[in-house]
Amino acid sequence: MANDEVRQLTARLSQKLEPGRVQVECAFLELAAPSIPSSIDQAVTRGARRITVLPYFLVAGRHVAVDIPKLVNQKSSEYPDVDIQLSEYLGATDCVVDMLSDMVKRAIA
Repeated sequence: MANDEVRQLTARLSQKLEPGRVQVECAFLELAAPSIPSSIDQAVTRGARRITVLPYFLVAGRHVAVDIPKLVNQKSSEYPDVDIQLSEYLGATDCVVDMLSDMVKRAIA
């Protein structure tokens, strides 16, 4: 199932960062738990003072452009003492181009 792959990716990312200092959680918009709002609630309950939402999307469709910013804004209003940021989505980053370039180079080598 695709959501299991996202959970596995989350675990791998967590190991690459500073476990204990940086908490990494996945969240979903539809049809799976936890939702983005409930993940933010849980992070705040655990004492998070800074939360970054990283949209794992390749294109700026409705979820990236409307749905996720709306949820982040709602939670920011709900928790004014918590710094809740929305990072750029995956597909908008230069590192995706670098990664794809590396994959192509390996494939044709």
